[in-house]
Amino acid sequence: MNTYYSPAETLGGDRVIIEDLRIPACIGVYPHEKIQKQVITLNIEMGLATQVCFRSDQVQDTIDYAAVADALKRLAVSRHFHLIEGLAEQISNVVIDSFGASWVKVHIRKIGVIPDAKCAAVAITRLNPRFFGRRPLSEFNAVAQDKLAVST
Repeated sequence: MNTYYSPAETLGGDRVIIEDLRIPACIGVYPHEKIQKQVITLNIEMGLATQVCFRSDQVQDTIDYAAVADALKRLAVSRHFHLIEGLAEQISNVVIDSFGASWVKVHIRKIGVIPDAKCAAVAITRLNPRFFGRRPLSEFNAVAQDKLAVST
């Protein structure tokens, strides 16, 4: 049995998803990566804060995926990022702060940067403190482990 538990890994509920969004990015630590943009791909899951959109059928009541895609394209070329980890963190901040997601999962791939590998990638999950409180994720893990120990 896996003793590690993170509530972020089991987030369910209603979400908006963007898959395989290809965007040019200013990213990388090597000299040749600082000269030209590279295409990255993004997969993003964004937790909806409410279910109003299902009744209203209005885009203002949901997370507008087209607006998210535009914002992330602008972010990716706004400055040079050394690491995809840093870009992933900034993406999560934009989605939570600008679009009100209750949580976000970001998966970024740099294609063809490692010989004999399809891609190099990073995946992160961030919780919106408005919905999940301000406790660090490590505290959520400790509480969840205590609950798991009691139930087994």
